[in-house]
Amino acid sequence: MLTKESLIREFEKEYKKYYEVELFRKEGFTRKKCKTCNKAFWSTTAEANCGDSSHNDYSFFGKQRPKSELLTYSQFWKKYADFWKKNGHELLPRYPVICRWRDDLYFTIASIVDFQRLEKGKVVFEYPSSPLMVPQICLRFVDIANVGVTGRHLSCFMMAGQHAFNEKKSLKGEKSKEYWKDETIEFNFKFLTQVLGIPKDKITYGEDLWHMPDFSAFGPSIESFSGGLELVNSVFMQFRATSDGKFEELDTRVIDVGWGFERLLWFYNKTLSVYDSVFPEEIAFMRKKSHLEIDDKLYENYSKLAAKLNIEEVHNLKEEKEKIASNLGISLAHLEKTIAPLQAIYAISDHSRSLLFALTDGALPSNSAGGYNLRILLRRAFGFIDEYGFDFDVFEIMQMQAKGYKEIFPELSENLEGIKQVLIIERRKYEETKEKAKRLATEILKKGDLNAEKLQMLYESHGVTPEILENVAKSLGIEAKIPTDYYRKVTEKHIMDTKTKKDPLLENAKFQKLPKTKLIYYEDVNKLADLAKVIAIFDDKIVLDKSIIYPEGGGQVADFGTIGQAKVLDAQKTDGVVLMKVDKPNLLKEGSSYDILVDKARRMSLRRHHSATHIMIASCRQILGNHIWQAGAKKEEEEAHLDITHYEKPSLEQLQKIEQLANKHVLDNVKVNINFWNRGEAERKYGFRLYQGGGAIGNVIRVVEYVGVDVEACGGLHCESSGMVGIIKIVGCEQIQDGVVRIRYKAGEQALKWIQKREEILKNASFELKVQEEQLPATVKRFFDEWKSLGKQLEKAQEDMANNSAIKLVHEAKEMLKEAHSKKLIKLELRLSPPLLERVALEVSKVEGMAILLTNPDGFAIAAVNEHSKLSALDLIKEAGAKGGGNKNIARGKIIQK
Repeated sequence: MLTKESLIREFEKEYKKYYEVELFRKEGFTRKKCKTCNKAFWSTTAEANCGDSSHNDYSFFGKQRPKSELLTYSQFWKKYADFWKKNGHELLPRYPVICRWRDDLYFTIASIVDFQRLEKGKVVFEYPSSPLMVPQICLRFVDIANVGVTGRHLSCFMMAGQHAFNEKKSLKGEKSKEYWKDETIEFNFKFLTQVLGIPKDKITYGEDLWHMPDFSAFGPSIESFSGGLELVNSVFMQFRATSDGKFEELDTRVIDVGWGFERLLWFYNKTLSVYDSVFPEEIAFMRKKSHLEIDDKLYENYSKLAAKLNIEEVHNLKEEKEKIASNLGISLAHLEKTIAPLQAIYAISDHSRSLLFALTDGALPSNSAGGYNLRILLRRAFGFIDEYGFDFDVFEIMQMQAKGYKEIFPELSENLEGIKQVLIIERRKYEETKEKAKRLATEILKKGDLNAEKLQMLYESHGVTPEILENVAKSLGIEAKIPTDYYRKVTEKHIMDTKTKKDPLLENAKFQKLPKTKLIYYEDVNKLADLAKVIAIFDDKIVLDKSIIYPEGGGQVADFGTIGQAKVLDAQKTDGVVLMKVDKPNLLKEGSSYDILVDKARRMSLRRHHSATHIMIASCRQILGNHIWQAGAKKEEEEAHLDITHYEKPSLEQLQKIEQLANKHVLDNVKVNINFWNRGEAERKYGFRLYQGGGAIGNVIRVVEYVGVDVEACGGLHCESSGMVGIIKIVGCEQIQDGVVRIRYKAGEQALKWIQKREEILKNASFELKVQEEQLPATVKRFFDEWKSLGKQLEKAQEDMANNSAIKLVHEAKEMLKEAHSKKLIKLELRLSPPLLERVALEVSKVEGMAILLTNPDGFAIAAVNEHSKLSALDLIKEAGAKGGGNKNIARGKIIQK
């Protein structure tokens, strides 16, 4: 079995083959072993230190460049990009940070992910050119606790991806421009020495290995270090595991170099932290607005110590902080007072940028999937602002960032208004849960039963963050032991999507030999009758050689119909084979041919609903904002629904606008073009909006275009033009989960039936109320107001009746006391509500020694007994045939009907 450790040992045995490159020989780099970590590395000096930051202090800063020489993010990008353009790399725009093209990932976590696609569970590559450079913004959430603290950790960063794809055949039959290890390290050395100005004796190259979790792709990697900082990792994706526990060469050998752009800028500017280089204007603004004075010398000393700090590797964070404070010659309280607020500002800078890119690309904070991680970042930022009383908000920082990145990422400035609305609503939700979270945190801390599972439950169910717990603990004088890897544990499950279970039929030997079904419904959507041969039977599932019956897919349910005398109840497509479930499989035989018929009315209704769905998603996006993406859809015969990503339930006015726009697209009778495209060409022409229903599963995709309205990769059946839809009527809307809204609608004949039914209801209501339909709203309001008025009058009358009854019964009770041998019990039924009955009973029970049992026509029973009575209230309601509870003095119940 292959492991990273076993492969590294094997690669080390043949290091000249896997790691040595021409540049090492040319520039005098020799191979050594690090005396601290025993890692193999290359350098031009005799020192046995690999340069890794895990056991080296930062030494590249201390003397910041003069302000006139400091470069901004955009300025340094120009310098960086010019280098790669001059060296033959095509510059691409960034891909979205939401990984729409892969169903197993929520976020783009590395630049190579841009070019990875899944086919039958395996990763293949789709790229527009080679070699290339892409300024890919990536989101990673495993280091949240370190962000702002260590000086180097980020949840959002640019992996400036240097990639070359070495196929056996070049891209266009031209002479190959791709390259391998020698050229990669040559480019690396040139950039480090010429652009960053690093002397070669200050560079070390460490040997390592990169691999996919299942070893479906792996290869040697060479890490570049200088001044205690890892600047870049050059991965040579070359091999894949084989079934016999060995490995073989990939069909495409990939250069995957992830330049940490923020670290390069930090190294160039030599500021005290990466944040000071990446967010200088934002930090200056926040410090000024917060009146935050920082002892820069103290922070410089702290920054050098922070190089070795990794919160998640620390078992006791308080002890670690005390150690740092001691090394700085200050108290822990002074450290937290002077350094902690700046760390919070650094974290806000990072978190706001992560959210800016994610929200621009159509994500929303929520309690599920990838949105869970975004909400963690946002609430953490809100928490810091509240904790330190900062006089600014997250949106102000986002505006500054969008402006600063306009030259590289102009799209960030185009969506600010929609982002502002999201933040307003998220802030309101945060405020609603904050006080409750504090109360709950107080209860939990006082009980002292805090563990990892409870922490996760507290956040997911009640919004209690570690920061809230820490602050509450301080106020109570309690030490809260919060796991340092908390954020890693709660975010890691929201990075990759859950894989679907494999169909067991795929393992069936007979099924595996079947040819793929010929899909006639794509060739001629109007063909509803055909002759086809049964080529296999699996219990009640039938396989034909060709199919006019559409199997369920893309949210569209299957056609119904008949195969001979057997009814088709369902149809599914598995690995290219259409399986039809029938009611009477015994009427069919393998090898025989039968007449196939499709239910015409159902087919037409499904086509209309599928077409309506594409029109609806486009209309929702235009009315509600660019953040709208499809989160699910179902197209059935009588109705369809569309689930969209949206932060609140749309108003009636918004739904009416969506409906009006959708029907305008119908009336415009736009043409529907359906074509099969090469996946890469389709992505380049239409972008990733193609993937509303999920990522592409093959290198050829079916693209459905409603000209000028919507374009999607889709396997469903559609109308030839939008006019065939007839009409679209929204019939319902609800928020089905946090950040997801479901809109239900009907199209064509189904919409007409629904409208006519509502018209009938209106006419019947008008008839009963004896008014015109136009007068219904006013009439209903008048009746409602009168009903409320009568209700109040009835309530007042009952109150009067209760008061009178109480006076009368108290008088009777007092009279009964004068009688000898009296049971001193009153039993009576009154037409009063339960609260009023109880009021009367309690008044009577004040008379010494008296008991009373009152009931009403609805079966409510109340018994009240004076403390000097020998009777029991519980016994009285039981004797009355009531089931309930209470005590000796008062009991309530409901009389059970016999």
